[in-house]
Amino acid sequence: MIIRFYATLRPLVGGRSVELSDPPETIGGILERLSCEHEGLRDQLFDEDGAVRRFVAIMVDGRDIRHIDGLQSRVSPESELDIFPPVAGG
Repeated sequence: MIIRFYATLRPLVGGRSVELSDPPETIGGILERLSCEHEGLRDQLFDEDGAVRRFVAIMVDGRDIRHIDGLQSRVSPESELDIFPPVAGG
């Protein structure tokens, strides 16, 4: 599975994407594995209560996980995963 990262998250993972072989079956499992492998990523993705930060967008096959089952959203090895950090501007 290829997970694509954008903007300020790229330096934390060392590039535009990360490939996971034998990925976990849920978004929460994938994010947990990535957070353990990439220092600083957990703080960018999760708040102090362990929920995805309000302005972080995590998309599975083009759908925001907030509109599916959140961290319990199921994925397959063929799923496309995109993670966007908060964006500000005017």
